[in-house]
Amino acid sequence: MTVFRLSKWAIKRIDKIRRNFLWKGSEEARGGHCLVNWSRVQRPKQFGGLGVLDLANFNRALYLRWQWLQWKDSTKPWSDLTIQHTPPELELFRTCTTIVLGDGRRVSFWHDRWLQGKSPKEIAPNIYRLAWRKNERVATTLANGHWKRGLRRMNTTEQINEYVELWGLIRDVRLGTQPDDIQWNISPNGIYSSASAYLAQFTGTFADHDWQRL
Repeated sequence: MTVFRLSKWAIKRIDKIRRNFLWKGSEEARGGHCLVNWSRVQRPKQFGGLGVLDLANFNRALYLRWQWLQWKDSTKPWSDLTIQHTPPELELFRTCTTIVLGDGRRVSFWHDRWLQGKSPKEIAPNIYRLAWRKNERVATTLANGHWKRGLRRMNTTEQINEYVELWGLIRDVRLGTQPDDIQWNISPNGIYSSASAYLAQFTGTFADHDWQRL
């Protein structure tokens, strides 16, 4: 599952087997045997579930390792493999990471969290919508104020305020000579782990069920 995504069909079939075994101990179980919604059962115990592995989230956590390895081990032969990630996967990765800005050649100007722990997209969402070059790197975009020329016309006070805030943060940025680096925010050592990536996908759920009553 680190290299390939499980299809929705495969996950559905595997979950059916696991669900039936959990509630009935056999290959078939009727709806009345299922005491708790399956999505709740799959939550980790600290988030109010039974800790049964959520295959889709686990597959996603393993698959994200490629993003981390492409940052950390870019000299390895497999680093040139084309691994496609969906927008939600990339958003999860960026939410869990912080960029240590170096020469700016690898960092996405708008999407990566390189500006005081946030991305320009987060700091100025209305300005992001005006940008017509959304996939530029920091090194390219900062050159000679390039990022300002890549914006459509501002028409609202909110847009102007966000522009001023973003400009104030960017004007003090100085690129270095070392390659950019990355840190994993949700591990104590700052290094990616599939376990932490898995748990991050349940943030916002609540431990609100008394399992002892089942």
